[in-house]
Amino acid sequence: MKIPSGLELIIEKYIENKTGKPLESPGTLERIRQAVLVQKAGYWNKNPHAKYERGYDVFAYLAYQSPGYIIQFHHIIQKLNKTGHLPDNIRVLDLGSGPGVVPLALTWFFKERKKGTQTVDAIEQSEEFIEAFKFLVPEFAKGSPVNIEHIRHADIRTGYSLNSDSYTLITCQNVLAELSEYDIKEKAELLMNYCSSLTDDGFLILVEPAELRHSTRLRVLQKELEKLGLYLFGPCRHIHEGECEPAGCWSFAELPGLKPTRLMMLLAGENEGYRFINTDIKFSYSILTKKPAGIASSRINRTGTTPFRDLTDNIGEFVNVIGTKMSPDIGTREFSVFLFCDGSGGLKVYLVAPNSLKHDEIKKLKMSEYGEVLKISGVRVRWNKKKNSINLIAGSRTHVSAIHK
Repeated sequence: MKIPSGLELIIEKYIENKTGKPLESPGTLERIRQAVLVQKAGYWNKNPHAKYERGYDVFAYLAYQSPGYIIQFHHIIQKLNKTGHLPDNIRVLDLGSGPGVVPLALTWFFKERKKGTQTVDAIEQSEEFIEAFKFLVPEFAKGSPVNIEHIRHADIRTGYSLNSDSYTLITCQNVLAELSEYDIKEKAELLMNYCSSLTDDGFLILVEPAELRHSTRLRVLQKELEKLGLYLFGPCRHIHEGECEPAGCWSFAELPGLKPTRLMMLLAGENEGYRFINTDIKFSYSILTKKPAGIASSRINRTGTTPFRDLTDNIGEFVNVIGTKMSPDIGTREFSVFLFCDGSGGLKVYLVAPNSLKHDEIKKLKMSEYGEVLKISGVRVRWNKKKNSINLIAGSRTHVSAIHK
């Protein structure tokens, strides 16, 4: 996977214009390397933080973080579009926009879609990020149906005195983890303030890193937002009634590795790819709405299926289940393993398929997408004592059918 070559060139052009030097300048590359290392150290801090007060902080972000982040959001908006719920014409409010990662991903999408229009408002507190945004986004948007209306210099924690405009999308990508002084309830209340400007058929899209602490906190936040009146659209689904426990739910999507940009390769040189080439694309996300939308559990035929909350009563038996595939393959050479959820609670559930099985139903299971709802019949319930979880073991009698992507 790679970002558009035209966008890659625009990023290089911005750095060269800002520094007044060729991108290959040894001094420029070394200063970007040092800024990348500082940002990586801040990410792994107990309270994640990063400062973007200097131009080289922004260059480091553009070099190391933004290519993967752009691909993440491009993937999410493609999936949302496939559901048929994304209008042709959208108005977007991007919270903590940085150098415009979400608007860049959306612009890429609209160039491919070749229909509809996009109007973007953004809030960002870093002046250096705003400067980059004003160069990158309009330059990449040339010739596309994208209108950049406002980039507001404000902190999202205090900058929610908005116009009366209504937004089709409100987005917040890789921002919430840095609000370490806010607890879950405070983050939920902050987002609900913005959602007062969300259209009834609009979407709140939250994206966080796949790393354990951020991913699980996103699921807890998701549940808190539901308590405050929003409805879950995906990737999780409430298929059976029950009480899920999101605090232990480590769920993330994974895409094929990123093709390194030329800037990454320049930073890495011959020996430091492990430091400066960032090709993994793993992320957690949540999409919520103000009114129920998409697949509704009431429309799913659950007859003859066992809720996950009751699986402990069926140890050793064959059951039929409906659930959402909530992870990439996290198994071993011998077994494919996927986190599986139906929203009803109980122990954590994993779907296990021996890799020795090659029939079409097992292939269908493995090829299904993250966030896809599957009806699976003929799986044996096993208790995993080591992980205190339930394993659903697929076999020769297993049948798989997709309900919704």
